[in-house]
Amino acid sequence: MGNKERGDDGFGPYIVENIQETDNIKKIDCNIYPENYLNKIIALHPDLIIFLDTIKKQDLRVILLKNKEILQGSPISISTHNLPFSAIYQYLKENTNAHIWFLGVKPYSYERLSDKTITIANRIIDFLNSLDGQKKLSIIKTYETLTTTLR
Repeated sequence: MGNKERGDDGFGPYIVENIQETDNIKKIDCNIYPENYLNKIIALHPDLIIFLDTIKKQDLRVILLKNKEILQGSPISISTHNLPFSAIYQYLKENTNAHIWFLGVKPYSYERLSDKTITIANRIIDFLNSLDGQKKLSIIKTYETLTTTLR
């Protein structure tokens, strides 16, 4: 999710542009309207859905929330521009068996994609691109490795 014209808000689209789409990894740039892509996401029959966006909590640099952590006790407010993220989460949970994650980074600039955001994004891109060589992906191992990658 995000707007490429607003600097670091383009974090999600930057990653989507730079990861390789493969048999294991499908990518969708939802721009600022993920609600318009829900049926396309469901049609892919995903095991894991990762939303990528910026966060507005200034004391957090990066956050990775999984499943109900997104809704319960989340230290951030996740909002799409037209619909609460909780509604998107619930709709996807009701229509898929997928794990749903939210990966957010702190924006440093709305003028350009900042070096700090590009560095984090490139680490995530490298990790996601490395997953394709694996025959079967472990959701737990992916979460643990991604968490370590973000430190």
